[in-house]
Amino acid sequence: MKIKNTFKIIKTDILVIGAGGAGIRAAIEAKKSGLDVFLLGKEVLGCAHTGMAMGGMNAAMVKPATPEFHAQITIEGGYFINNYKMVKVFGEEMPARIHDLESYGVIFDRLDSGEFYTWAGPKQKHPLNVCVGDYTGREMMQGLVDEARKLKIKYTDEFFISKLITVKGQVVGAIGINIRNTETVVFQAKSVILATGGAGRMYKVTTNAMSNTGDGYAMALDVGAELIDMEMVQFHPTGMANTPSTLGVLVTEKTRAHGGILRNIKGERFMSKYYPVEMELAKRDEVSRSIYTEVAAGLGTKNNSVYLHVDHWPKTKILEIIPDVYEQYKNTGVDISREPMEIYPSMHHMMGGVKINEWGETIIPGLYAAGEVAGGVHGANRLGGNSIAEGQVFGRRAGIAAAKFSKKIKYLKLPEEQIETEQKRIFSFINRKTGVIPHEVEDKLKQVMWDKVGIFRDEKKLIEAKKAIAKLKIESKKMKTRTTLKERNRDLQDCLEIENMLATAESIVDAAILRKESRGAHSRTDYPKTLAEWRKNIVLKKSKDKIVTNII
Repeated sequence: MKIKNTFKIIKTDILVIGAGGAGIRAAIEAKKSGLDVFLLGKEVLGCAHTGMAMGGMNAAMVKPATPEFHAQITIEGGYFINNYKMVKVFGEEMPARIHDLESYGVIFDRLDSGEFYTWAGPKQKHPLNVCVGDYTGREMMQGLVDEARKLKIKYTDEFFISKLITVKGQVVGAIGINIRNTETVVFQAKSVILATGGAGRMYKVTTNAMSNTGDGYAMALDVGAELIDMEMVQFHPTGMANTPSTLGVLVTEKTRAHGGILRNIKGERFMSKYYPVEMELAKRDEVSRSIYTEVAAGLGTKNNSVYLHVDHWPKTKILEIIPDVYEQYKNTGVDISREPMEIYPSMHHMMGGVKINEWGETIIPGLYAAGEVAGGVHGANRLGGNSIAEGQVFGRRAGIAAAKFSKKIKYLKLPEEQIETEQKRIFSFINRKTGVIPHEVEDKLKQVMWDKVGIFRDEKKLIEAKKAIAKLKIESKKMKTRTTLKERNRDLQDCLEIENMLATAESIVDAAILRKESRGAHSRTDYPKTLAEWRKNIVLKKSKDKIVTNII
């Protein structure tokens, strides 16, 4: 059997899939080893979801904050099911990663004394958040992109990887399509680093970019890797809620950390009812549940939201602390210096993901993961400022480990049958004469996840979600594109992404059904207590096309 000549084959030592903060950092470190590195992104270079991060990143840069304190509050914030070894590494190495970013040209906010300006988020009695205004992710991405270009790292943007390729249980490359022209490309590699981000698009309301479709979770499962803590889905308490077009857009935690006040339709500062000590600086899962409860009790606005006030601040403070938030609302006709913001929780982050060790290694030889696609650091709830930070620490480590592995091995022969089977799957969506339009399946999935696998869960809703997802998986096999054109066939990309979202959704629901307690972001009304016997992790793995679970 010959590989069809419609395939372009690219050989590289290390393939990095995903060009956000973790992916670029992994590529930078791998490149330092002297090996050939190829970086792939679904978006135009520099436009990954990382760039949407606003508030900052945690690092013990200013005393009395220490790496030990950073690790301690990360574990406490994660309700004690974090990977402790990974958290220790995270706290210890994060200051050095800030200095790396500075060397790439990122200019963090500093005081007149020259000391880093840091601000305190939830759980932080010592400030840890290092920032660039309220657009830290954007500036960080620019620095990383500049460094990658300086190192002449090979890069292709607007590229979608659909499947990892394996030989005898080892990852040896990947296959995908150029989004611009549907050209199919096979990458032959000694090691692959997954840095594909999260899965926010599977929810009706999300802070996430359109590109976050759970690709890495699905691809990792498909080749036998393990997923961990998939039931832990974070809802950021403050997403925009005043217009349909901006629904879910992030309003940084910096707003509450600097004195923003939450009120219901009666003008009551309602957080005093739920968390009278922490108030607006309770943990994200706690604030989200409080807002949900207020709106459910009929104390929300006509847009089913609550108010976030900074109109008691001087306008100069608003423009200094949260200039992007000011512009976000200004663009919808709201002057937040004069009137409150309408906000409601928005799906924000996957705490769980591909199970790795502190070097980004999975149980599959040749496969590594870093960033939001990986699990372990955050446990049951992620603290603000730990996401883009985590990607820098473990992106670097995955790059080092992948390079070390790649230097020891030779290229393995590509499995032609695997490649041709995947090519047929990809183009079946175009070749199918009749079928379902992809967005119809996606819209149903979004509604199911929002209604039944959201802030509050119970057995009935979760079982209903499981059944609905099973039906949608069958329906997805009938998806077809509305055009046979090869140039920017968005429907084709949607078909491939929806199958990944369905696999990810199934993993979330299976884990959520199994965890019969409430812990962090996983809140079950039928099991409201946090139980000592459940201070454990749920691990999922695919076996004969079915997901099997294990508790460790």
